[in-house]
Amino acid sequence: MSRVLEKLIPKHFFFVKTIIFFILFAIISLHLATVIPTLNSLIKEYQQAKRVFFLNDVSDDLYTAVGNYGFERGRVNVVLKDAGPVERMDMNRQFILDRRAEGDKALQSALSKLADVQRADIKNALTTITQLTSKIEELREETAKDLVISKDKRKQDLAETWFAAMTAYIESIESLLVGISSDISDADGMISRYSSLKHTALSLRNTAGPEVSILSATMLSQAPLRPQLIVKIQDLQIRTEERFRNLSHLSQPLADPEIPNALITLKTSYYDEYLPYSKTTFQQAIYGGPYTYTPPQFLSHGVEFLLQISIFMDCIVTVTKNYAQSKLSESRWQIFYHLFSTSVSLILIFLIFIFAHYRIIQPITQVTEATLRLAQKNLDTQVPQQHMQNEIGKLARAVAVFKEMALQQKEDVAALEKASVERELLVSELRESLAEIKVLRGILPICSFCKKIRNDDGYYEQLESYIYKHSGVDFSHTVCPSCMRKHYPEEHEYLTEKEALPTQKTSQENS
Repeated sequence: MSRVLEKLIPKHFFFVKTIIFFILFAIISLHLATVIPTLNSLIKEYQQAKRVFFLNDVSDDLYTAVGNYGFERGRVNVVLKDAGPVERMDMNRQFILDRRAEGDKALQSALSKLADVQRADIKNALTTITQLTSKIEELREETAKDLVISKDKRKQDLAETWFAAMTAYIESIESLLVGISSDISDADGMISRYSSLKHTALSLRNTAGPEVSILSATMLSQAPLRPQLIVKIQDLQIRTEERFRNLSHLSQPLADPEIPNALITLKTSYYDEYLPYSKTTFQQAIYGGPYTYTPPQFLSHGVEFLLQISIFMDCIVTVTKNYAQSKLSESRWQIFYHLFSTSVSLILIFLIFIFAHYRIIQPITQVTEATLRLAQKNLDTQVPQQHMQNEIGKLARAVAVFKEMALQQKEDVAALEKASVERELLVSELRESLAEIKVLRGILPICSFCKKIRNDDGYYEQLESYIYKHSGVDFSHTVCPSCMRKHYPEEHEYLTEKEALPTQKTSQENS
């Protein structure tokens, strides 16, 4: 099996450098395999949160516009039916102008944000609202003129025309609001609950507002309530109770206490401060009076209740906006944190790679290359990384020991080679000496007369020369006494006498 793997896998795959690269690559791949899907999911969540924030922002603007237009509709209707002095209407007219300005500002903000939206239903709704806006502007100019003149000089049925046109205008805005709220509900469950609270509060405003307007107008007219209005007020009161139950149900599970606390205040305003006046006035309006409370007294309690509804609606808008903003911020932070952690992880992996390269791969490569050069008998090679206090340093120091051993072995071999050469030279000399000795020890052919010796080449040479060549022995020439006596008798006699004198002297001294 191992042989098969060796054939299939290149040899360099098993290098430490390759293995470390492979491990780091595997870590990066696994990291990215988990990071990319998570990051993609976070980006989708961010896009969803951004969309919810945008739609909720538009929804808040439309919600604010509808609430303010509802106040404008009801107060204009009440003032147009008021038979009192014109001077007394100044506060109401200012209230109308303030509500109108707030409503127009919120509506224009919503329309400008939706201008680039290409959805057909939204574009149709925007077209309808734009068309109705022109009609509403005309009616506002007409009502503005009648609000500063006495009731007998006002146009007949203008209040009904105004109320019907403004109701259609508000309903067109509410229709757009419902569509956007539906999109928000599909995207976020909590936003869906907040949207339900908005619609329920708006419905409460749409039931309480007409009730206050009808009763106020009836008190001012001094005429009994018409039967259809009696039924309508009864229906409005029933629906108001239903709206409060729905608001309680929707507010109960909210962790943020702001909306439940605002609802408690709203209920107190309705049940303790408005409802007693409403019930009494309604019973008396059936018969056309007389009334326990004056129209301003009843209207002040009704307006206060409607203002509390507006405050409650603003509270929902604020909480919803804060929630959408927090979700967007949290989603953005999650992406940033994920990108940051991913970047840090990749940087750490890169640093690990750098560390592994310079502290493991490169030192091992250097020590390996040095070992290979030493194996090729390049003993001048310097062994690197001996200073490292780890396994690589131990390996380098071990290689250095082997290098020293190799150098010592080289020196020993050189010494042995030198000794061997000297030995061979000595052996050669000994052999030559032995050969010469053998020559000297053998039978030498010597001339009987001149005493010359015949060499190996067949030539005769002097005895002294022959022995010198074969033994290195040098000769010093002298004359023996016999030859001296024979060849030099006078010198022999002289020398004999000279040598004898000391002997005689010595004999005499001894005697």
